[in-house]
Amino acid sequence: MRPVEEHPILLSIRDLSKKFAIDIRSNMLYGIKDMLTDPRIDYDQLRAEEFWALKDINLDLRAGDILGIVGANGSGKTSLMRLIAGIYTVEQGKILSRPDYKITSIFALKSGMQPLFTGRENIFIKGALFGMSKSEIEEKMPFIEDFCELGDRLDRPFGNYSSGMAARLSYSIAVATDPNIFIIDEALAVGDSVFKTKCFEHLKTYVQEGQRGVLFVSNNIRKILKIATKVIVMDQGKIIHNSSDVKEALTVYINNYLRDLPPEKRAAKLNSVKHYDM
Repeated sequence: MRPVEEHPILLSIRDLSKKFAIDIRSNMLYGIKDMLTDPRIDYDQLRAEEFWALKDINLDLRAGDILGIVGANGSGKTSLMRLIAGIYTVEQGKILSRPDYKITSIFALKSGMQPLFTGRENIFIKGALFGMSKSEIEEKMPFIEDFCELGDRLDRPFGNYSSGMAARLSYSIAVATDPNIFIIDEALAVGDSVFKTKCFEHLKTYVQEGQRGVLFVSNNIRKILKIATKVIVMDQGKIIHNSSDVKEALTVYINNYLRDLPPEKRAAKLNSVKHYDM
């Protein structure tokens, strides 16, 4: 029997760590010191007021993956995504992908959108922020118009949009960048159910076309269960579970979240969460 051929790796993370200081004063002080010296020297040593936001992260994203990332607040999910997106600098470890691969990240859907400009004008503004040229945006305009389904409301001021309308337009622009690696960090927490369903169905098809993968950050268990092909569970800056068995991984996540409860209460709470959210 021939072994199943694995899809190519789009993104490889090896021995990645990141630390921060717990207060602004210490962050500024250490930031100045690191500008004058190589911060990678003795990076394993925590200085006063520092903590590990991420520690020894190893991870691969393959073509066709929709990788769900779950974990309690403060577990390191967003810090990891910001490192991958290039918002934070890598000081220990490696993040490897092909230089021609495009990474599009969504952390705040309305970031960069101007309320006094129309939705259509904001397409050019947001598209430029994503690195698209004017001609690329014009080429993608029919797709954006079709995907967001806003019709003539595209020519109204963005500031008058409801949160659902804003989510429709912002997400549609992000998808139009055609990224190889698409980072979605709680971006679909707002918006109407019909549009969310459309996005989820589109993502499942999207990752099957060429060299594409999705990093989907959410603590909404139902969303992860419906869309993810693999799941990692994070806790205190570390990956504590990595599996293609989505239900198993989500059970690990819930149990870890409830670990301080007595066994009987934990079991009852787990059943309650499964009833409402799985």
